Amino acid sequence: MVANRGIVGFVAVTMLGAVLTGCFWNRGSEKEVVVFAASSLNGSLQEIGRLFEAATEYRVAFNFAGSNVLARQLVASVEADIYISADDQWMDFVEESGEVHSETRRDLLENTLVALCAAEATWGPVSNVSELAELDFRVLCVSDPVAVPAGRYARQWLSNVGMGQTNAWAALAERLSPSSDVKATLAQTLSRRDAVGIVYWTDYLERKNEARLLLKNDEFEARYPIALTRSGMEKQPAGAFFRFVQSDAALEIFRNYGFAIASMVESE
Repeated sequence: MVANRGIVGFVAVTMLGAVLTGCFWNRGSEKEVVVFAASSLNGSLQEIGRLFEAATEYRVAFNFAGSNVLARQLVASVEADIYISADDQWMDFVEESGEVHSETRRDLLENTLVALCAAEATWGPVSNVSELAELDFRVLCVSDPVAVPAGRYARQWLSNVGMGQTNAWAALAERLSPSSDVKATLAQTLSRRDAVGIVYWTDYLERKNEARLLLKNDEFEARYPIALTRSGMEKQPAGAFFRFVQSDAALEIFRNYGFAIASMVESE
């Protein structure tokens, strides 16, 4: 009986995996485009996807996660048609593996960083990073500073500000609480009254009714490159969506979410 239960359990898990895989990665559909995109693009791309589906006979399946997670999935041969990263480093990683078509790569969007807290917290806006570091918060929520673009950007921002014989990043090291991606960082920050978080400007705008803006880094630009994958080059729906996300209608949606448009796309 134990052996039978094990077999039944294995079959059930296998069937569930097949169902979930079919829901998200139905590669048998010639009218579907699979898009791997940085988690910070979730809201804007979902809206663009609905507009695209209403205007065409195609459908879009999104996989939103940290750019690092998506890049490793692509290199491990998880098939997708389009990849949109939140930085150049992970796009470089995928391009060097041969999984994206280099000639289609271009910068699509730009973003910047902010420091924020939950609306219920007691702190108000500050003028610079030094003042931010002096606030009496217990936890600094960031994305993984080694692998996730938003986390690396946060480390770079704070590391460039000196505080005595050290810098702001080192001074706050004991208060760091890393998350798997920027959406998780935002959620963690807004769930606490004793935390400050560093996320993208667009993340703040999506939930500004729940958050208080403490500091915005107007001198920093995070670039979002986009490219067709090797398999995407062979699919008409992929080419159609690749062009659509650079159309006036899609760019207006990105602007509404707070993104800036990369100069190459803006000039076309």
